[in-house]
Amino acid sequence: MSAKKIIGLFTLNLLVLFVLAQTSDTKYARPLTDVLKDIEQSYDVKLRISGDPIDGLILDYANWRFRPDVEKTLTNVLTPFDLIFIPDGAPNKFKIQGYRYHQRSVEDAGETLNYLASLYSNKSEWEKRRDELKKCIMEAIRLDKMPAKPATKPLLSDIRKMDGYTVQNIGLEVLPGFYVAGSIYRPSKIEGKIPVVLCPNGHFPDGRYHEQIQKRCAGLARMGAVAVNYDLFGWGESALQVGYESHRTSMANTTQALNSFRMLDYLLALDYADPDRVGITGGSGGGSHTILMSAIDDRIDVCVPTVMMSAIHYGGCPCESGNPIHFCGSGTNNVELGGMFAPKPQLVISDGGDWTANVPDLEFPFLKRIYGFYEGAVVENAHFPKENHDYGPSKRTAMYHFMAKQLELDESKVFDKKGNLDESAITVESADDMKIFGKEGDKLPENAIRSFDKLVQVFNQQTGRKPKSGVYKIAVCDWMILKRQKLGVFERTAEIGADGIELDMGGLGNRPTWDNKMLDPVERKIFLDKLKDYKLEFSSVAMSGFYSQPFPTRDGIERLIDDCINTMNLIGVEVAFLPLGVEGDLTKYPERREAIIERLKMAGKKAEAAGVVIGIETSLDAKGEIELLNEIGSPAIKIYFNFQNPLEAGRDLYSELKTLGKDRICQIHCTDTDGVLLENNTRLDMHKVKATLDEMGWSGWLVIERSRDANDVGNVVGNFGANTRYLKSIFQNK
Repeated sequence: MSAKKIIGLFTLNLLVLFVLAQTSDTKYARPLTDVLKDIEQSYDVKLRISGDPIDGLILDYANWRFRPDVEKTLTNVLTPFDLIFIPDGAPNKFKIQGYRYHQRSVEDAGETLNYLASLYSNKSEWEKRRDELKKCIMEAIRLDKMPAKPATKPLLSDIRKMDGYTVQNIGLEVLPGFYVAGSIYRPSKIEGKIPVVLCPNGHFPDGRYHEQIQKRCAGLARMGAVAVNYDLFGWGESALQVGYESHRTSMANTTQALNSFRMLDYLLALDYADPDRVGITGGSGGGSHTILMSAIDDRIDVCVPTVMMSAIHYGGCPCESGNPIHFCGSGTNNVELGGMFAPKPQLVISDGGDWTANVPDLEFPFLKRIYGFYEGAVVENAHFPKENHDYGPSKRTAMYHFMAKQLELDESKVFDKKGNLDESAITVESADDMKIFGKEGDKLPENAIRSFDKLVQVFNQQTGRKPKSGVYKIAVCDWMILKRQKLGVFERTAEIGADGIELDMGGLGNRPTWDNKMLDPVERKIFLDKLKDYKLEFSSVAMSGFYSQPFPTRDGIERLIDDCINTMNLIGVEVAFLPLGVEGDLTKYPERREAIIERLKMAGKKAEAAGVVIGIETSLDAKGEIELLNEIGSPAIKIYFNFQNPLEAGRDLYSELKTLGKDRICQIHCTDTDGVLLENNTRLDMHKVKATLDEMGWSGWLVIERSRDANDVGNVVGNFGANTRYLKSIFQNK
């Protein structure tokens, strides 16, 4: 399409929309979905949404962002929502997706590598930066203060004899109560000292049980090395202790490094292990881990990172980039981290089907330059332009040859007389064969940690780290300060001294939906402008109508949920409060459980699609709430914790918080029944509450709902002001 035609369409589109619909009174706001449809028509392009739905997103000054160039227009339109666009396989086709912090364009990657290269021009300058990077990386992954090694002996299975090698499962205690599970592969006959090779696995299906990693370890063992594979944090048998979801935390990055340190400690203590011949190789996420460990563990002598040495992809999993490793040295990347291994031998394996496609022309020259500072240093690249992301036969072939040469192994054990790869003698075992803790985890040691929160607590104790104080903000409920969806709520909240407002959805009664002003664009703009003027925030929205309305049986529930979620998106709120109320009290009416779960599953799906969370308040104890959440099965349904509930029921408030854990609690009503102010409440130790939340690592909004002085209930500013000041003195040191 010609530039002239684009400009013409742009101008027509702009004028028609402005004249018919929009004015500055509403910030020329339009739904993002409508804007993108206009872009498709105006520029003759096709757009595809990848990832979370964008329904409900509203773009201010929408058509003012249009430019003659479609890519500039898309940038202007998508940036406010942290969205990006990329080519989608054909001319004039684009895919819209969320911002990927771990990905860069080839051009951006090239500029970064050029900048890094400008920081050092000789060996002395490079080694100064290398030492700075190493120190920073150890701090970033929280292992600058290494925890003491448990004195316990590892759990070992019976040895399984194979053709030319043996396999033995291991459970190694790396922290008190936390074990890493793996399998050790040894040559059938061990004479003298033999090399050690760590084989961390990546995010391939089946984890360390995958055929490719079994063959890799067995092949190295047949060649004469002792090789070991071991679980990713939260995968395989590790999930028995911390849950699979824990893999998506920064602690995965920390613990996987600790696992490798400890596994190498154990192997090098074996009387037949050669401490001067230590290798490491892993693919994908295991390749990221290979790069990291090679940079920080001086005991490693040879490394082969596979399908991961990239300047355009930093590893999108928290186990790879969850800690601020890449902020070290005012910014670094995996290629420079790979350079930290120089001058020790390194083979980079890459292919044409993933983010390592550019290694021969982009990343490898940078790496060779660093190696060039050392005379005779060996760095090689085995590139497979027609292959995809795996650790398949050709990549194992390249690794075997390199390891054999550098570690003095017998490669004839995996190649036939013609030089072809022959792994026919290797047995691929079932996952059950490789488990150290039993098929169902029934052999976990008695002292085994069984929650992620407990692991964090133990790690902090072992490393001398005090729990970091959470970030806490204080809000008040608009309906409790008698300003439900009234403009006066802003002045009153400011007078009280709170940081934010929990905005109620409005009255319900017999209406088909909420008495809610926020769906009116004019009213909404006035409220949002006032919010900004008073420098306040909306902490959440509340469906307080369900305190009295029957959530399990009320008609029109889908519309009520839809209107709430739409309101959340329109005003930029991530959490909604949903009390199950009197009619949804599962301790009194357990027969209503099925209906409640069915409705919360529906609400959860809608909340997931919109990228928001609905926090429910129940009458159950913490264990019961966990069971309820598990039955609902949605990450978008969490617990909105209310201090009053366990206090009234005579339960231990602090242990209830710990049992639920930080990831199940989305927000807290920091309140008790009316009677006394919070600072005079003898059954609620707020200092202990903070210590508990800090230990859990929880942060967020503390919302004051009640706790008024019974002798002065009508003094709204006095009651809520006193409670706000008290909470700030503890949680914000104000």
